[in-house]
Amino acid sequence: MSGTVNVEVEGLGPFAQRTFLGGTLADFTGAGRVVVSANTIVGEPAVLAALALAKARGDVRAAPNGTVCTPGVWLFASRDGASTSERIAAAPSAEFDALERELPNVAGQPLRVADAWAYRVDHWADLLWANLLTLGPTLWARLASPWAVGWAALRAGSFRPELVAGGLVERGEGSFVHPSATVEFSVLGKGARVGAGAVVRGCLLQEGAVVEELAMVEGCVLGQGARIQRQAMAKYSVIEAAAAHAGTVQLGVIGAGAQVRHGAALFDQSLGAPVRVRRAGALVEAPRGMIGVCVGPGALLGQGVRVAAGRAIPAGLTVLPDPGGVLTAVDVPAGTTRAHVRGGRLEPLA
Repeated sequence: MSGTVNVEVEGLGPFAQRTFLGGTLADFTGAGRVVVSANTIVGEPAVLAALALAKARGDVRAAPNGTVCTPGVWLFASRDGASTSERIAAAPSAEFDALERELPNVAGQPLRVADAWAYRVDHWADLLWANLLTLGPTLWARLASPWAVGWAALRAGSFRPELVAGGLVERGEGSFVHPSATVEFSVLGKGARVGAGAVVRGCLLQEGAVVEELAMVEGCVLGQGARIQRQAMAKYSVIEAAAAHAGTVQLGVIGAGAQVRHGAALFDQSLGAPVRVRRAGALVEAPRGMIGVCVGPGALLGQGVRVAAGRAIPAGLTVLPDPGGVLTAVDVPAGTTRAHVRGGRLEPLA
């Protein structure tokens, strides 16, 4: 079949290179068995559903019927495995079962997911949510077979989820987990490493990813060679290949090769109003009214930089903290008990 021309992911760069689950977006475009709409990724059940429709009906532009998948995406499939632009345009449309279900009590509210999913990824927020919506079902499929759960419960001597989860871990060749670390319900790729006292829960670490000592990582996808540095925190985020994160991030995307230094904070909520993001030049409300920050590929956030929710740091940009916030002189009047830093000096507070 002829391929699909994909374009940039806003805020991050070339579509094919973006981190997704255990690989990149290029690994999830149908593997040549179907043709998908531009910038669209599909799961294996969606591909099989489209091929089944083509076997029964001939040329078809198939789409999932659920509410989770991106509206307007399609998969073209044919009996003979061939395609042309004319055949794709002429193919009748058909729907297949997206196999949606609801996961209870995720971040305090129900969350719907689809097994036969299809997502369009045009923006960094799309990449984040595509990873988050597929991470849980992917980990469940890889780790939670009845045999694996039973064996984990036997070793734990209990069916309590918090005890069983520690036995549901997939470790790739050459991976290492320090004996004092906590790793639960996660997949560690080849050569991945988790340092002393670190916590890794519900994550997928690609080849060579590192979680350093005392770091906390929950619900994240780490690309090849990504590094969560000592004492950092990352939750429900995507850390792309060769990126290094040492601050605090939630619901964010850190692009390939980017660096976030110690003390940097990437916020994910705003007080009193939904978070908005800039998309194709317009401000739009983020899904569920909250989202973190995108740090573009190769960008650097210096120590102590704080970034408001929904912002995107351009690729390659270095952002340093305000030097006026660094205390350089400590002279204050006698008897001062409260002061703040302004212009590098202490200014007494009443």
